[in-house]
Amino acid sequence: MPVRSYRQHCPLAHALDLLGERWTLLVLRELLHGPRRYSELLEGLPSIGTNLLAARLRLLVSESLIERVELTPGIDAYSLTANGRALEDALVALARFGARRMGTRRGGSSIQLSSILLALKAARAPDASQDLDEEYQFEIDGAPLHARIRGGVLHVDSGAAAFPVLVLRTDKETFVSLMSGELSPSAAAASPAVDLAGAPATLERCARVLGWSSGAS
Repeated sequence: MPVRSYRQHCPLAHALDLLGERWTLLVLRELLHGPRRYSELLEGLPSIGTNLLAARLRLLVSESLIERVELTPGIDAYSLTANGRALEDALVALARFGARRMGTRRGGSSIQLSSILLALKAARAPDASQDLDEEYQFEIDGAPLHARIRGGVLHVDSGAAAFPVLVLRTDKETFVSLMSGELSPSAAAASPAVDLAGAPATLERCARVLGWSSGAS
């Protein structure tokens, strides 16, 4: 059980007793898009410290939000349980709330691929994709992820798209600048930091669909 408690008979207080400790939600963020080894969690959570990460993992396992799995013989990892995956909507909502208040990137702050995946889920313009049925693939520092629009519903996940109309390869910093609107789609298409397979107009449409600030340049 958590060390500290609000001691209130309230569903929100009960949730915060479990999830309100520092780093806990970020551990869940790292696991939203698939199993992660302990070393990968450390890499995705700079400065957490090994003892604190181990404590958070023990708590989440004890509460049946995550579980240990065997990726390959002898290689263990942590994965979300069904209870843990049920928190995705709450994490997306919190990310959307935070995105409106985050401002420009602070010097020294790191960018994680898991943060980009979560931001993609949170930043979509809700009414821009009703008539679309297409996929976009992004390769961020060599790691593929994709967004699929179908019937006005967005699905974002790691891995390659099946039939992408757009493939964009770049680094994390450039991609975050594109998402935030600091870099327009037209400027991205012309940038040497971006390798684009697909028409620039498709990137413009992708930016509008996903709610990036500079969807029209």
